[in-house]
Amino acid sequence: MGTTIRGDDLPADYPSEKGGWQTAWFYVCYAPLILWGPLLAVLTIAYWKRHRAP
Repeated sequence: MGTTIRGDDLPADYPSEKGGWQTAWFYVCYAPLILWGPLLAVLTIAYWKRHRAP
């Protein structure tokens, strides 16, 4: 069983604690959030390279 930031146990009905397709769906939906920061950095650098003075 997982724990919260404060160290409390996660409730039994928490999506990642269910198991099966519910856990898989939970991670499929939240995985893109992990990529948000790096992808934003890549796009920012690409924009900067295209628009800087030659």
